[in-house]
Amino acid sequence: MLIFLLQPALSQDLSKETLEKIYDGGKSFTTPLKQGRIESLKNANPPKDTWLYSKLEEYKNQLGSDNIIYGEILMPSADEKFYSYNLFAYDKKKNFYYFVAIVSFEIINDNAKMKNQYLFTEKKSLKNWWLKTFGFYESKLIKKIPEKHLFKTCPPPPFKD
Repeated sequence: MLIFLLQPALSQDLSKETLEKIYDGGKSFTTPLKQGRIESLKNANPPKDTWLYSKLEEYKNQLGSDNIIYGEILMPSADEKFYSYNLFAYDKKKNFYYFVAIVSFEIINDNAKMKNQYLFTEKKSLKNWWLKTFGFYESKLIKKIPEKHLFKTCPPPPFKD
């Protein structure tokens, strides 16, 4: 089987300050989710194949487990004027993702403005996220992001079958 890797375009180099703004903004936006504060999402109507509230409840019930590892990654987008903060919660014993949260920032004159937010718990969306992430980890673009804003290795694939 041939896998086509989605390689981000050669994106612009960002200042340390802009990278920190992306990191801080993304972390601030996703902290409630990471802490299990999901009530505001209960009556949401997410796009098909993205996320389910029941999966977030499952995560909330496992909070504090030693089996959950968290990862943060700053990544350039395929469109060079966007960067994203990615947070994931992965159960290393069960080998699955509780969620992936992405906060997208538009870069204008080295200034980051929050643009969109995405949440994934479902296999199809997790697979698409992981393929893009894998492409990023295998590209030269990874060198543009300081190590402190990367998960130490490419996160594990969300495929069980």
